[in-house]
Amino acid sequence: MASIQQDPSGNFHVCFRFRNRRFKRSLKTHIKRKAEAAASRVEENIRLIDDGRIELPEDVDIPVFLLSDGKLLEKPKLVENVSLGSLFTRYRESIPDDSIEATSLATMKIHMKHVTRILGESQTLRAVRKPHLQEYVTQRSREPGRHGNISAATIRKEIATLGSLWNWAKSDGLVDSEYPRQGLMFPKVTERPPFQTWEQITRQVRSGGLAETEAAKLWDCLYLDREKLKKLLAFVEQEARHDCLHPMCVLAAYTGARRSELCRALVSDIDLMTSTFTIRERKRSRSHRTTRSVPMTQTVQQVMKSWLKAKPESCFLFPEEHRALRLRNADRKEGPLKPFEATNFLRGVLDGSEWSSVVGWHVFRHSFISNCASRGIDQRFIDSWVGHQTDEQRRRYRHLFPESQQKAIDLVFG
Repeated sequence: MASIQQDPSGNFHVCFRFRNRRFKRSLKTHIKRKAEAAASRVEENIRLIDDGRIELPEDVDIPVFLLSDGKLLEKPKLVENVSLGSLFTRYRESIPDDSIEATSLATMKIHMKHVTRILGESQTLRAVRKPHLQEYVTQRSREPGRHGNISAATIRKEIATLGSLWNWAKSDGLVDSEYPRQGLMFPKVTERPPFQTWEQITRQVRSGGLAETEAAKLWDCLYLDREKLKKLLAFVEQEARHDCLHPMCVLAAYTGARRSELCRALVSDIDLMTSTFTIRERKRSRSHRTTRSVPMTQTVQQVMKSWLKAKPESCFLFPEEHRALRLRNADRKEGPLKPFEATNFLRGVLDGSEWSSVVGWHVFRHSFISNCASRGIDQRFIDSWVGHQTDEQRRRYRHLFPESQQKAIDLVFG
């Protein structure tokens, strides 16, 4: 026999006994007629079970089962609505340490900051549809960037970052639908120009007619020929305020190592016996720790020998400075030089000098690859020395100096 009871708030409950157990469940209604109908339904379903016309599954929530006429086996589960504002934090907390490059995580965080700024921190992931993403693309394309408006390439990367987090959320059951990227309209991508020498860029800038942003784009394409590279390294050696800066620049210029790869390098990665530098990669594979080896020239070997004798005692090739460590946290264990510190060290020397147009560490990498290409080095060697390279990057790097191209064309038609 099922009965109903009303609590002080006016809400009705159904009470019944089944197989020597007493059950009480809220009916979430203040209407007596609805409560009586639910109690009758419970009584009828108990009778059907006793008659064998309804089979009671094991470990079922009995009140839910009886009230739903045997259609529900358990209480409905609340669907968790993850907001865009909490998505990156949840993702970061769920992945193992050291599984993704720190700089990559920092970039993803910046991308999601723009996403939440435009679509809203409280916007739930389940509510995001294609029109939301299109709205994001359109608004971002109208915002100012470093050289004019935000580039299509940057917007695509931001949409891809959200897609990666979406796929992670889907695998964790936080969202059911596929990422609604298909059919999005992006601004046209302007093909990035090939890298150019200092002289080429200087001539174009001096000819006039270039806006400041256009000139800045040209300097982003800078690579240094061997003579310019030697002069820059000599300048850094003379003006550097930090002992590690010159050996870092030499290693970058003659091995093509990225800034982050230099910062995490260990002393054991320098093998003076075999004249090789082993570079610890993070970008080529997400699931494996990979390395690549680059031969060291006599110049690099000499600089590294001197640096290994003079450097502070540490397993890291370029350890963080003691004064910087004290400023941050005196109790924290000493680690490698941070990428942002390496950038600050370099900018501190170049800013205000004749070399202020050198925009950052990547100029050394671009110069290494372009100088190799200009000397006719097999592309397979270049790829193995510098790591992962896309076809788009190869098109920018695989050009020769103007003089070399002229000799080639004269050889055929001259």
